[in-house]
Amino acid sequence: MIKFFTTLGLSMILCSAIQAQIIKGTVYDQSTRETIVGASISVKEHPGKGVMADAQGRFSLQLQSGETLIVKMIGYKQFQKQYTAVKDGQQINVSLEPGVELQEVMVTASLANSRSKKAIGTNIDHINAAAVVATSNPSSLADIVNGRISGAQVYNTNGKVGMPIRFDIRSSATFSMERDPLIFIDGVRYGNSNTSDINSSQEAMSALNDLPLNDIESIDVIKGPAAAASYGAEAANGVVVIQTKRGLNGKKGIAVNVKYTAGFSELARKYDQFVNNDPLNDFFRKGTEQQLYANITSQIDQNNSIFFSANTNKNAGIVPGNQDNRQTVRTGYDFVKDRFKLSLTAGYVKGKLSIPQSASGRDDAIWNLMRDRTPWPFIAEESWRAIQKEYENDRFTGSLKLAYTFPFEIKAESLVGLDLNRIDGLNYLPYGFLQGTNNTGSKQVSNRRNQNMNWDFKLSRNFVFNPKWQLNLSFLSQLTQASEKVTGISVRNFAVPGISNIASAAEILGTTDNTFEKRTHGLYGEAFLSYDNKLFINAGLRRDVSNMIGRNVASIWYPTVSVAYNVAGMDFLKGKVEEWKFRAAYGESGRLPYPGDAQTAYLVENSSFGTIVKPLRKGNPDIKPERTGEFEIGTDIKIFDQKLSFTYYRQNTRDAIVYTTLLPSLGWPSTLSGDYPENIGKIQGQGLEISYNSRVFTSANKKHSLDIYAIFNQQSNKVINSGGKDILSSVNLIRAGLPAFAFYSNLSEGPVFDAKGVYTGAKEGPLQELGKPFPTYNGSVGFGLQLFNNLRLQSLFTYSKGAKVYNISARNVASQGNNYEAKETLKTQLAALTPGTADYISTATALSKVDGVRGDFIQKADFIRLSNLTLSYDLGDWAKKYTKGVLKRCLVSITGNNLWLTTNYGGAEPQIDSQGGSKRTKGISYLSSDWTAVPAPRTYAFSLNIGF
Repeated sequence: MIKFFTTLGLSMILCSAIQAQIIKGTVYDQSTRETIVGASISVKEHPGKGVMADAQGRFSLQLQSGETLIVKMIGYKQFQKQYTAVKDGQQINVSLEPGVELQEVMVTASLANSRSKKAIGTNIDHINAAAVVATSNPSSLADIVNGRISGAQVYNTNGKVGMPIRFDIRSSATFSMERDPLIFIDGVRYGNSNTSDINSSQEAMSALNDLPLNDIESIDVIKGPAAAASYGAEAANGVVVIQTKRGLNGKKGIAVNVKYTAGFSELARKYDQFVNNDPLNDFFRKGTEQQLYANITSQIDQNNSIFFSANTNKNAGIVPGNQDNRQTVRTGYDFVKDRFKLSLTAGYVKGKLSIPQSASGRDDAIWNLMRDRTPWPFIAEESWRAIQKEYENDRFTGSLKLAYTFPFEIKAESLVGLDLNRIDGLNYLPYGFLQGTNNTGSKQVSNRRNQNMNWDFKLSRNFVFNPKWQLNLSFLSQLTQASEKVTGISVRNFAVPGISNIASAAEILGTTDNTFEKRTHGLYGEAFLSYDNKLFINAGLRRDVSNMIGRNVASIWYPTVSVAYNVAGMDFLKGKVEEWKFRAAYGESGRLPYPGDAQTAYLVENSSFGTIVKPLRKGNPDIKPERTGEFEIGTDIKIFDQKLSFTYYRQNTRDAIVYTTLLPSLGWPSTLSGDYPENIGKIQGQGLEISYNSRVFTSANKKHSLDIYAIFNQQSNKVINSGGKDILSSVNLIRAGLPAFAFYSNLSEGPVFDAKGVYTGAKEGPLQELGKPFPTYNGSVGFGLQLFNNLRLQSLFTYSKGAKVYNISARNVASQGNNYEAKETLKTQLAALTPGTADYISTATALSKVDGVRGDFIQKADFIRLSNLTLSYDLGDWAKKYTKGVLKRCLVSITGNNLWLTTNYGGAEPQIDSQGGSKRTKGISYLSSDWTAVPAPRTYAFSLNIGF
């Protein structure tokens, strides 16, 4: 009997050994063909027996015929395949496709790494920009980002083409006027300063105008210091990471895509607050846009891929003479072989932007049309139209990235990025046209050379301890350098008509020769620990040095730590929770001092008494970057087809720079003594971000569906310390206990009468807080409706509540002109009444509220806007059929932007800012002021997108 059972057992073991074969394999990234370290490999029928891919991406395990192999890795779609016949020693190569689910989207987690969204401890928003641009026809980066990310408002500050973009990200807990995030495009540190060398900051040329929108593949928005700490001393405003399109992601062959766009724009909201509105409304024209874009992608073989694109764009705005002509070419090359990877990108932009003066001055068009019932009181219309204001610019951006995996699986990566920008400005008044007192012509020219360079070097190593525990260590060095050189000259009084060269002018008004250089070096180390694809812990530390900080400040340290824990398969309200993630993070980053804050400077002049050395600027050798620490906590949940994200953050900004006054007795003249920088300011901010995405309907045949989405943001800030003083600029105030840049001005306290009872003006009350320039609540809501698999309707509504705008246009007209309807109507009524009567006093009281007291024109700016509506139809199947496969893609779309607006603001546009976005300004300046800015236009566009 014993012999029988022994024989039976040996037979079973032998049989099992025969059926269960040992297979070997390698796991690859389908897009890059790089091996994947740490992938989880298991057999569906035996889930407890699994292995992990080693440092070369290799694995081996037992697999029987008929069993199913499962391969999983963070950031990739799950691989699952049944093998009907398995041979011993069989080699299996597994290619994993990057994941597309919400939690499996790869985002830029830090300067050191990109990771799956499920592994990130902060709320980083990812935008599939290629899908947005394919149909919605955005005119600027603001159209892509605004309303699609939580915790931010992004909008053009002026309705002309080529204008600046303002970023209001999270609680705006800073005294600084510079509010733009850092921008990286394919690893290149992108120079995003606006240019106003020959015009006002309100009408500056936006550097973001050079971004190739059709080439953008994705955008990751890092919104706060908790996530941006790895970027160091300039990242407190957040970071925008842009990736452009590449090759065909592993599909061998050549593909061509062509997109043609045509559209027009018009004044969206007519002016109605003036007595004579017609000249102003009739001044605006219909703008036009024509754009032709094409790209070629080729996966030459499994190692080589290439991308090339070309774009030409002609965009005329709603203001006569405002036009932006731009041509762009871009290329990218990727080479991957074994342990080596090379990526190369290069882009060139040539543009010409014409910006006729229409805002902020006596000679601008809108001020002349607003001020008096009879328009053009300060400059004749023909003179205004004759003036040329334009910029010509060339821009090159390029990056070279090399990566190699050394023995012991140490991966080295090096990236060099370069951004070169030449900008030539011209402001020219021809001879014979009168501007002010000058009718013999004038000319101002500027030549600007901007350069941004960054060099990143990284070493990383992934340690696989067992199938559940992994540790990734990274160390990175980053060097950034930015320089500007601006030269210019301004002349007037040409000798004869038709001659306009600089040498022919009789008078030189002034010259410009400015240089600026900023250098920063950062070292960043990061440890990323993961357990069972559920728990992720990240800790990092960055050290920065910069020539912008004082000589007594050796360096600044910025820590970051985050944790994310994912739970799946839980019962929740009798439903199945597909994904549930808890996350928390803390990090710090900064804002560098203003150029020159650290250095003392003197002016050397020659005089009849000899050489004189005069004090010019008192620098602070102890000046440090402003530092913002942020704590963030949140959760993401997916149940059925409902996705909800909740984030709470709290910011604490210290070392905010306050400019104080030096005593003249110390040798600094009173005219120069009010700009001594000190790190004495403190401000706190907090906010709540909620986003919701839902598939509310899917038909049985999967051809029809309806998705809805919504974003809700709440934010606030409060100044804790402003150095014991009030900092006031126009109507904006920094004061302890108030929100930053709070509006602070007088309100009318009623009418003033003379001895005969005749109204003589408004009585100004005491200065008081009158609101803030940032909304308390803002967000978006929209839907995506798909019908018959190929017809799609998309909408985007944006909203804002709690912000105010200083309507300086209306105030100036009321106090200086005769065209403000509310005032002129009451003045007419008052003239028909008898002084001293009750009706006279009542009308005079109403008149005092619109007579020009500043605070009476700080107005609510709540709104709801239909920002985008797009109808698209996919003709791909039809095109393939009738072209016999020549056309592989055909998509037509019609887009409308800014189609509808409801607001309680008294001007034409509630989202406006005369400062034109961020501004390199010492101290504070005024924020959210509507000074004859052009309102956002309504735009319509048609596009045809075909692929071969």
